[in-house]
Amino acid sequence: MYLGGGRIDEFCGVSTDVLDGLPRPEDWLASTTQAFNGAVEISGEGLGRLEDGRLVKDVAGELPILVKLLDSDERLVIQAHPTVPCAKQLFNSRVGKTECWYFLPGTAPDACVYLGFKPGVTRQMWRGAFEDQKGLLDMLHCIPVSSGDFVFVDGGVPHAIGAGCFMVELQEPSDLMVVAERFTPSGRRIPDAKMHGGVGWERMFDVYEYEDLDYEEVCRRYVRRGGERKDHKAFCVCGPELTDKFGMWRVLSGGRVVLPRENSVVVVTEGAGSVNGIGVKKGDRLLVCGEKTVEAHGDVALVVCA
Repeated sequence: MYLGGGRIDEFCGVSTDVLDGLPRPEDWLASTTQAFNGAVEISGEGLGRLEDGRLVKDVAGELPILVKLLDSDERLVIQAHPTVPCAKQLFNSRVGKTECWYFLPGTAPDACVYLGFKPGVTRQMWRGAFEDQKGLLDMLHCIPVSSGDFVFVDGGVPHAIGAGCFMVELQEPSDLMVVAERFTPSGRRIPDAKMHGGVGWERMFDVYEYEDLDYEEVCRRYVRRGGERKDHKAFCVCGPELTDKFGMWRVLSGGRVVLPRENSVVVVTEGAGSVNGIGVKKGDRLLVCGEKTVEAHGDVALVVCA
């Protein structure tokens, strides 16, 4: 429901000659999560396949994470995702949708994200702005981002990804959300069911966490500025200090990481070499099954999610 996808095509080496011109701004990697569009549902949409055509879920079972490549040519609509308690209560789901973003080379120099309510925003104010469809974006903090930066998004925190962002997104394995805007910046109408997530116009406002934080506190909690740590061949980007739901690691040439789970998703972000003895190059995406160790050799850089 938004424009983008060119950076993903370039990153993965897909020729634009074979495309039909439709925007495909997300690539759901090794996904075992069904997509929810709020309009016509397509059976199997969102479910990942291996190169040999098998569904990932038939090989690895239900993964406890969802990993995406995301490329925004326009700002995404303002949205929020439920915490686990909220997901259980409103959506009858055992998982919520806490997420995080790692920004890749190709992110525009003026890219930004919108995250968290500004001080003084109440539920009543937010609902009034929603009904009027005015002033919504002005109630959120605008945070500039660049390649190598990391942003964590707790369940319930309102947010919008700005135009020009290219990222690896890691999240809980759900497509649960509520949306605050009726139209995308390019004029696409958001279906009602996608806006209220199926819980109705009143209860959708229960998804938001109305915690008014100043800009410095939002950045302190949720933003980690990047730049490669050349002194470390492998390091944790997102760990238990932020969440117990998933983890993200950066692994460089010669690096090795031992993960808490046997199944992981690997994105080769730079160079060429090998991962666990398998030849890889920039743009390759791997499902690592049945082993906790991910090891990189050659001139490569990885994002590892588990």
